[in-house]
Amino acid sequence: MRNNSTFIAILILVVANQIAVLSDALMKVAGEQASVFEILLYRQLSTLLLLLPLFLLTKQKLPAKPLVHVVRGHLWLAGSGCMVVALIALPLATANALFYAAPIMMLPLGMWLHKSPVNRTQVAAAFIGFIGVLVIIRPTEFNWGAIAALGTALTLALSNLTVKYIPKQESVVTSLFWTNLMVVPATLTLAWPHLHGFNWSLLYLAGGSSLFILFLHAGSVIAYKSANANSIASAEYTGLIGAAIFGWLFFSEMPDWLTWLGAALIVVPLVLQSPLPKQLSLWKKQLSQKRLKRSASDTGL
Repeated sequence: MRNNSTFIAILILVVANQIAVLSDALMKVAGEQASVFEILLYRQLSTLLLLLPLFLLTKQKLPAKPLVHVVRGHLWLAGSGCMVVALIALPLATANALFYAAPIMMLPLGMWLHKSPVNRTQVAAAFIGFIGVLVIIRPTEFNWGAIAALGTALTLALSNLTVKYIPKQESVVTSLFWTNLMVVPATLTLAWPHLHGFNWSLLYLAGGSSLFILFLHAGSVIAYKSANANSIASAEYTGLIGAAIFGWLFFSEMPDWLTWLGAALIVVPLVLQSPLPKQLSLWKKQLSQKRLKRSASDTGL
């Protein structure tokens, strides 16, 4: 039962991260039209509008631990701001490769926040991943875009780890709604000096981005509630594939070999030491057994 829940959590994260790349692509386009804080406000409000109908249908509307949502909301705000800066300054695949340093950061942060045990294999994977980050950012070419991308990774890691503090009986919609609502005052304060009339184009981009990112947040809440964070975090990396494809299709960005090398150094060690290969092997074995039983049944054996 525990292996099944871990495997399902991994699949949820894989799908959610592919969808989330579309959100990044829309934010990259929006970054060419408006200021960072204006983008964040439109995105925040569109997210609440999308959540409102679902929220009104929930039974438990008040959060059990409001402070948790205050903290998570402001982590999202900081991470979203860093994300937009990174997407403007860096190619889509490069920015996403740095975003996926989050699981590396989750190892020491998990030890601190949850007292999660970390073995030598995980430490080695984190060290190799750190080398991969250095390869991608090329210390001689270090810029604000790279710093912002790592800031996004840090806030994402903290956000994922704080999911454990959300009561299990609280619905995903309630959690997402209050986390977004709690941060509106801060977002509005930051965006106010940059507002110059209503921007319909920005609303469409922000609305689309919000829709896609809600899939990621909802998937993360479900996945990290049902499985150990260190066991499933490597599934986050699958978004790199989507980032490379969308970057090439929509922005004519082709990652160079150093970016791919750095991404491989980040991804491969954590994927190999995660339950994912074992789960895939078990799933393949189960499918093979079902086919044999079906074949035996068809032949009357």
